[in-house]
Amino acid sequence: MTVLESVFLGLLQGLTEFLPVSSSGHLILAERLFAIEANLFFDIILHFGTLLAVIVVYRQTLWQAIRHPLKDKTALYVIIASIPTFIIAFVVEFFIPEQLLYNLLPLGFALTAVLLVLSDVLYRPSSTLQSTKIMSVVTTGIVQGLAVFPGLSRSGSTVSTMKLFGVKQSDCATFSFLLSIPVILAACAVKTYRYVKSPSNIDVICVLVGVVTAFLSGWVALKTVQRVLKKGKWSMFAVYLAIPFLLSLLTM
Repeated sequence: MTVLESVFLGLLQGLTEFLPVSSSGHLILAERLFAIEANLFFDIILHFGTLLAVIVVYRQTLWQAIRHPLKDKTALYVIIASIPTFIIAFVVEFFIPEQLLYNLLPLGFALTAVLLVLSDVLYRPSSTLQSTKIMSVVTTGIVQGLAVFPGLSRSGSTVSTMKLFGVKQSDCATFSFLLSIPVILAACAVKTYRYVKSPSNIDVICVLVGVVTAFLSGWVALKTVQRVLKKGKWSMFAVYLAIPFLLSLLTM
């Protein structure tokens, strides 16, 4: 792997992890179109870079939730939503053939676009994260679990689900991105286990460049989503999704 390739993959991971366009779908497309395939350790370190971006951007919210777990329901809701996510992810990981997941890539992009548009059209703000009902939290966790299917954006589907339950848009973004922390940690743990079983050589320079790029692009993506949701133009990403949707059909 070259430094240029590590920059490209870092940008791709950081931006698509938080923009509602599916990081897994874009990584699969990149592999098909450019024949780039990083080793497992590099994949782990890119996820770590995006995790750092979430922690830095939402450090105050995280600290508030940790300091006041009874008053602030954020941490509790993240735990509750993560339970169905991990159950679904476990089933998919061990019982669904990988090739089947890849074949569903165009469907995932299409479903993401539909969710983005519906959440804008049907959005009727009626609550905050702190006042929303448990059903919306559990449903969001289920949807996040389903987002292990390539092409179905994790951030896009979780934010859209919370919006459909009438949660304020800024709270939707905050909850979605905090909800990514245990998911990214779990992904890093799984990939670390796989890497330990089948270790490979690494280029330290490429790793450092990749993680810094993933962190910076992840930070930009988080800030971009925050601004977009303030303006209420969530469905603008649905227009962009027509491109990876068509490319995924052509590369099947």
